[in-house]
Amino acid sequence: MRTVRAFLKENPGRWLWTAAVFTLAALLPEYVLPVLCLAAAIVALRGRMPFAPTEKAALAFYAWVLVGVAYSGARVSALAAVFLWGFFFLGWRGARRTVDTAPKLDAMLFCGAVSGGVAGGIGILQMVLFHYGAYIRKPLKTCLNPFWHLLDSAVARFAVRLWPEKLAFLLQRTDFIAIRDRAAGTFTNPVFFAVFLCMMLPLCAFGVFYFHSRARRLISLLCMGLTLGGIACSYSRGPYLALVVVFAVLLFYGRRAAWKLLCALAVAVAGLSVAAGGVFRRLLTLLHPEDISVNTHAEVWRACFDMLRGHWLFGYGTGVDNVRRALHETYHVKQPHAHNILLEILLENGVVGAALFCGMLLLLAVRLIRMAKQGGKARGLAVTLLASVAGFCACGMTDDLFYGMKPLCCFMLVLGLSECAVHLYAPANEGGGGTV
Repeated sequence: MRTVRAFLKENPGRWLWTAAVFTLAALLPEYVLPVLCLAAAIVALRGRMPFAPTEKAALAFYAWVLVGVAYSGARVSALAAVFLWGFFFLGWRGARRTVDTAPKLDAMLFCGAVSGGVAGGIGILQMVLFHYGAYIRKPLKTCLNPFWHLLDSAVARFAVRLWPEKLAFLLQRTDFIAIRDRAAGTFTNPVFFAVFLCMMLPLCAFGVFYFHSRARRLISLLCMGLTLGGIACSYSRGPYLALVVVFAVLLFYGRRAAWKLLCALAVAVAGLSVAAGGVFRRLLTLLHPEDISVNTHAEVWRACFDMLRGHWLFGYGTGVDNVRRALHETYHVKQPHAHNILLEILLENGVVGAALFCGMLLLLAVRLIRMAKQGGKARGLAVTLLASVAGFCACGMTDDLFYGMKPLCCFMLVLGLSECAVHLYAPANEGGGGTV
């Protein structure tokens, strides 16, 4: 077994910055993430590389988002959205530019699995402390949930003091949210936390089934368990349902792996039923006619579909504030967005924007499916990355995931790694495989 040190000696270079971003993006506070991403982009984006087909499709969508700024009634929100989409697209390009061998790609997937395992473990610890921490010391019950909340609050207070009073109306909040009775891990929102774990779960599964190193397989298995536990502790029902989609896609690994995955899922469900019955009670509340979350989603979606009348082609313009203002002022629904990524894109950028976004994902899916037909490790990689993107999209049916920096950053990095995989394992490059 090659050690990590030996591997790094054999594979030095700028790709390590991209690996650092993929490992730490979800674990660091949100205001630190842009600094790390910028440093990685400066280092990674040297030289020229042709745009891949999926990248061209992404640029077409991005161009339409830019057009939407021109007729947006929320310019500040629109410019913020443009900046974030463009900024994290640099992460996509950085991955494409630096992850140029199969061992590096494997290492990136392993980094994602470890990141998911660490985040999931923190989430489990948060719920253990919530239920039992007071027996040791009362502040332990909530002091680590969200993990960075004490630091976040200090940074928010400092930022508010520096913020010009004339621009105070632009601040939606003056502090970070804190939902104490649901695990948020290193995120500020339990839903975004669970979404990230849904994306990393397939990477853990890939490590279990496709790494040759026994140590890495065992670490991947441990991370898979922690990731599932973190999703359970988030009490986020959308990601619960998205897990069904993730596992359904992973079954295409093949018959032998499918049986193992089904057995693992059965063990996980049995364990949850004994140790965390609240998970199932939380899921079953979906059927309750007076469930606040379900009714709120229904109210938001009714308002959003009504808003589409007369604006279905081009939307209201880029920027979530267009939707927020209409929900607040016209429909008296105190929610910040459409709670659905496609519906949000429709409202902001119309059918044209939604078609370009869906076209980008469809093109990526077609390329990965073609890659999967080669079988072997190429199939495993394709199924893994498809499951990760599918998990994100499934979670996005009940929330606007582009509302947060971390989900958007991780989504773009996974898309970038998907293009790396297609490039390395395309039929013309069948000899490019390798293992960590």
